[in-house]
Amino acid sequence: MVFLQYIYAILLIFPIAVSSLNILVYSPAFAGSHSNFLGKIADTLTEKGHNVTFLVPVVMIGKRDECVNGVKLTKDVVVVEAGPETLAQQSGDINNDENLKAFWLARMDSSNARSSTTWFNIAMKFACRHFHSQRDVFEQMKAKNFDVAILEPISVCGLGYVKALGIEKTILASSFTFFDVVLPYTGEELDYSSTPGAFGSFGEKMTMWERYENWMVNKEVNMAQEDMYQGEMEAYREFSGKTLPDWRELLPSASLFFVNSNSFLDFPRQVLQKTIPIGGITMNQEWIKKQKLSEDWEKILEERPHTILISFGSMIKSMYMPEKWRNGLLETIRFMPNVTFIWKYESDDVAFASGVSNLHFSKWVPQTALLNDPRLSAFVSHGGVGSALELAYSGKPTIMIPIFADQIRNANMLARHHGVINLNKNDMENVKKTQKAFNDILYEESYTRNARKLADVLATQPYSPKDNVIKYTEFVGKHGPFPAMDPYRRHLNYFQRHFLDIYAIFALFYITIAVTVAAVIWCIYRKCVKCLKVEKIE
Repeated sequence: MVFLQYIYAILLIFPIAVSSLNILVYSPAFAGSHSNFLGKIADTLTEKGHNVTFLVPVVMIGKRDECVNGVKLTKDVVVVEAGPETLAQQSGDINNDENLKAFWLARMDSSNARSSTTWFNIAMKFACRHFHSQRDVFEQMKAKNFDVAILEPISVCGLGYVKALGIEKTILASSFTFFDVVLPYTGEELDYSSTPGAFGSFGEKMTMWERYENWMVNKEVNMAQEDMYQGEMEAYREFSGKTLPDWRELLPSASLFFVNSNSFLDFPRQVLQKTIPIGGITMNQEWIKKQKLSEDWEKILEERPHTILISFGSMIKSMYMPEKWRNGLLETIRFMPNVTFIWKYESDDVAFASGVSNLHFSKWVPQTALLNDPRLSAFVSHGGVGSALELAYSGKPTIMIPIFADQIRNANMLARHHGVINLNKNDMENVKKTQKAFNDILYEESYTRNARKLADVLATQPYSPKDNVIKYTEFVGKHGPFPAMDPYRRHLNYFQRHFLDIYAIFALFYITIAVTVAAVIWCIYRKCVKCLKVEKIE
């Protein structure tokens, strides 16, 4: 009896391990936020004890190191360096600054949405061709006998690759709140009448024109994306197998779809059962609370009663901000001498701000630690989804100045919770508007109160993004794939989906009745007229 109790105690201390899965996380290197998202998924599964390989084909040369460092715990990182076409395309501008800085002035709408993504789409096609041509890497991956593959549908290059590897259990993972172009092919169509698309510029309450533009801009982006998918399909069929399925078949065959969305934060919308929200997976609250600031940052935070952090992220650099907007922002800072400003700025040339004593420039800022320090009063952000989630979890009142892509949608999404002011980038040159936004975010208590309330909701939500990743991935590894979860709706044409064929039959029926009744009435009328004429003659 004592022996059995001893064995039971050992089992409680050292529980029997669940069989480890071999998992491939495919993460092309083109943007740090995307790699951080996929890297966190990889690290979460590694921490759970699974064998994870982080596969990184280089798309943007200047982003290589940042994207490779998207993982911390996962040690099996395989980098496929850029090929000759990529090297030639990005020669002299490995950070893609020339293309990206144009977004400061550009307004992404239906008239230019397709053309604004051309450079990126070409880069993805080049990278895909080179990646699939590396047969030594393919054989290396094949030898690992993966159970599950996780990849982002911003590209279908990886879908063709994992299919060629023989991996049938796949999970899509979008670092966006969702990805419009994928939804029709998975059977989860978006209602553009009340749900802003990923690249939409409006909130959920739209005028007739805004609804049209919301639909149209995303339609244009999707068409450009589908063209890129076609090019990637040609690449994976050329190098990995001519019989590999069309990308339109590979997308819906995924067992699940992880989205970087949170039900308590995002605009409400209808989703499939296979769509799993993991928004906040990058937020490690325990790690965040342990972050310490250096002595230099401590001194800056103690200078004045209020401190504001300004950061426009790593893709669209502040150093390329149009001068008129930069000067407008600078004048606002000058008018608020009792507030310390920290500006993440990528250049040493800051002569334009000489004499402004309450402004500190830095090429790098400890954003996470600053956002979670009570001495930071407010945040000014571009609205990238990573920063949007970070500020939401931190409970920090924020002015969001979106620049391009999904940032406008993210700003509108957070503004609904009344802890954020959404300031149009064109208004930065208007000192009165900018100063009012800064004063309101600092001194109007409702913004701080609402921001903290949202943070409390997210901190105590009834599900954990981390648990969702672990449990659903393990479930797919054990039981997937799930063809029965593929909705038949996606096989219906437009008329069938919207009951237009049935409406047409009813309309035909009622029209037939109406015509018949009208014909009868007409006949009766003519007969009556004829009878009256006969009576008159008589």
